[in-house]
Amino acid sequence: MSAPLEPSMTGAQASIPSLPVRIVQVFTSPGRLFDSLKERPVWLGVLLFLVVVGAIANLLLPDEALRTIIEQNLPAGSDPSQVDDMVGFSRTWGVVFAIVGTPLSVAFVAGVLILAYNVVLGGEASYRQLFSAAAHSYVILTAGGLITLGLLVAGGSQVVMSPALLLPDLGDGYAARFLGRINIFALWTIAVLGLGVSRIYPKRSAGGAIAYLLVLYLILVALVAIPGGG
Repeated sequence: MSAPLEPSMTGAQASIPSLPVRIVQVFTSPGRLFDSLKERPVWLGVLLFLVVVGAIANLLLPDEALRTIIEQNLPAGSDPSQVDDMVGFSRTWGVVFAIVGTPLSVAFVAGVLILAYNVVLGGEASYRQLFSAAAHSYVILTAGGLITLGLLVAGGSQVVMSPALLLPDLGDGYAARFLGRINIFALWTIAVLGLGVSRIYPKRSAGGAIAYLLVLYLILVALVAIPGGG
């Protein structure tokens, strides 16, 4: 006879919220959500949500808006006549990235966390728990993408929710590129995921997890802000 489930496991399985409720909880009560996900780390539904929303957003992006994005991000000295050829390619690549890149990105973040908290710090969480937490946290990043898309379609120019919006006179040097690539919704995602890590690893603080993820994120932004870094 198999051993009975622990009471906490049974309660979590009986009360795990539906996908729509979990999506709302990411914004309204992430601590409560991660307490549930720790016991029952579901992830497939939310991952499919992220993939489908990302793919549809890329398909619905008007050609003119996509052309604007490409023109604003062309390297110096590029031939403007290539823009039309790049529109179709960029749309296809955007859909492929939503389908393939989203799961890989979530998997990478979960791997970075388990490396730090299991391998280095000796924690005992499962990879599935961290993957579930990361996937649900990405809902915030996806919401930010949809808001940015709406602003892009309405205004006709690329809009990034970044600290650079508060410093319009910063110029176009490295500092401007660095600040301009810091996504406020990415910072929000990091804060929520840090809270999730603290619920999965009760002995670890949310602040420590947030600092760890923030440093990695800023290193990536710093590299991307280098001229030619994409």
